[in-house]
Amino acid sequence: MDANARSSTTSARHVVISARLRGPDIVEGAIPSADSTRTAADASAQHLQPPVPAVVVGGSLNALGVVRSLSHGGMPIYALETTRVCAASWSRYCSYLPIPAYEGSGFVDALLTLGARLACRPVLILTSDPSVNCVSEHRKELEPLYRISLPAPEVVQSLADKILFQRLAEREGFAVPRSVCVADAKDLAQLDGLTPPLIVKPADKTLVLSGVAERAVYATSLAEARRAGARMLDNAHRIIFQEWVDGPDTDILFTLFSCDDNGEVLGLFPGRKLVCVPPAMGNTAVCVAAPEVADELMAPTLEFIRRVGYRGLGSMEFKRDRRTGRLFMIEPTVGRTDWQEEIATLCGVNLPLMTYCSALGQRLPAAEPPAGSFAWRSSIGFWAPLPHGVRAFDGYFRWSDPLPALYYYGYERIARRLWRKVMGKPR
Repeated sequence: MDANARSSTTSARHVVISARLRGPDIVEGAIPSADSTRTAADASAQHLQPPVPAVVVGGSLNALGVVRSLSHGGMPIYALETTRVCAASWSRYCSYLPIPAYEGSGFVDALLTLGARLACRPVLILTSDPSVNCVSEHRKELEPLYRISLPAPEVVQSLADKILFQRLAEREGFAVPRSVCVADAKDLAQLDGLTPPLIVKPADKTLVLSGVAERAVYATSLAEARRAGARMLDNAHRIIFQEWVDGPDTDILFTLFSCDDNGEVLGLFPGRKLVCVPPAMGNTAVCVAAPEVADELMAPTLEFIRRVGYRGLGSMEFKRDRRTGRLFMIEPTVGRTDWQEEIATLCGVNLPLMTYCSALGQRLPAAEPPAGSFAWRSSIGFWAPLPHGVRAFDGYFRWSDPLPALYYYGYERIARRLWRKVMGKPR
């Protein structure tokens, strides 16, 4: 099969993956669908009602991809952020609204005030771990005002914590790297049972986002791992040591998915990372669809979804050990969209819009299959060799929505850095 034929087959399969997993109430068709027993007047009145808004919490590149994905549904979109100095706030598809924080009483109060003002139970979509944790804790207050699709509180807690997820995965028999969980320096002796190199990570991901703890430390020996662990325990309190899964960035795979409130999978997208920053441990810089391993990724993902009773948006990251070929679960993302969520939309699997439609009990609008195969990159600063016929989309720039790129490349990458350099301030 030549390269062009492979590209066409790949694009078609992305849509098939979404369509065959879609629940019985989320099918191709118009939005909304009028019940056959309604009168013409009822249908006309419903048609005249304004669409229910979507409220996206966050203004990062992740949130920008969500806003652009939701824009295909034609609803009003509100992007909530602590500052206007963010990419999503400049998109023509949304209205920016300020919030004091992503968590705490100020965040909850801001959501309650907005929900009461809108008075239509908008669909709430989250893009960061702190907001997921806060909304999960306060869901009883927020659910009368918002349509929220999250796993049960205990599931959110288990999947958001690296140690709790490790224990859950081991208990359920999922393939995960061998690990040791430590909460005290005296427990570092337990590392003797692991084979280096090791990766050392804090259990609580929000500590990384707040700058309190390092994201991950690669240790080539047990002695180096103990030293890194002792340093991390000063701030993180609970850490996990995992045996390193050897392989390049291209051996890091992922599934992005969304489930309805009954646990039925609305859509699932398999992807492959090509470049991470920093390498092997950081955020996705370039990624593509991975239909060649779709069946291999779907089986453990669907089993994971079923066993934990998953609801809403989420993802699972995998890595293949290049020495053995074995595929390991690395970590889930719970209750929110992933950094590279837009790659799925570009390839025809619009997970944020599926989630929105499901929350309203509506059918997903019919969408044309993507015209080709695509890659997503977080900015023009990153590059990777792509298969023939694969077109790269910059996360910030779209001809139809140029202001986020003008903000990011003109302000963040040039003007702001130049100003800090002139003023002698650290970057």
